[in-house]
Amino acid sequence: MILGCVTIGQAPRVDVVPDIQPLLPGIRIVERGALDDLGASEIAGLAPAPGRPALVSRLRDGGSAVLDEERMLPLVQRAVDAVVADGAGAVLVLCTGHLPSLRAAVPVYTAERLARGAATTLVGDDRLGVLAPTPRQVDDIAARWRDDLGREVTVVAVDPYTAGDEEFEAAGRSLGESGCDWIFMDCIGYSERMAAIVQDASDARTLTARGLAARMAAAAVATA
Repeated sequence: MILGCVTIGQAPRVDVVPDIQPLLPGIRIVERGALDDLGASEIAGLAPAPGRPALVSRLRDGGSAVLDEERMLPLVQRAVDAVVADGAGAVLVLCTGHLPSLRAAVPVYTAERLARGAATTLVGDDRLGVLAPTPRQVDDIAARWRDDLGREVTVVAVDPYTAGDEEFEAAGRSLGESGCDWIFMDCIGYSERMAAIVQDASDARTLTARGLAARMAAAAVATA
């Protein structure tokens, strides 16, 4: 079985795929990125205007880009088409942002639907804290979780591509002190190692979007 992993940034995602590959036994991964064929100036041109929904993703050189959510849709669709052409029997979109209407001749799963859906079920009536990549996403992510859970959540911004361990420790302490029972790390860029730091600092059960999405995708592919 071949699983196509599509990032909204640039492939390969050397920070993600090695982390999730052990969760996908017997499955070969092929990767494409929505920004693979774009230069620096073209990527800069995809930055959102103030007040527009934003996405954050990793670039091939290890940097990151802030991108307009709506304008990324056709580029993500092109990457989906590419992994299907490479033989993927299913596609996992490595993004927890809102990317509706993606289409393919094979099943397309998004980290938003898989990971956020699983986290909502696990959290139940407990108190949730959320990590977001950038302050400009805090209000939007808080509103989405409020819609999902029917109550307020506490959102703290920590950039997965630039923050050090101390910043993750501080975020964990802050969310723990606010009374959170669970913490969801709402970006594919957050690793299991980062989650361990946050969990140790907060004493709250901590989930990564990448881990939940990979596990759910593995289950879906296994039953296909």
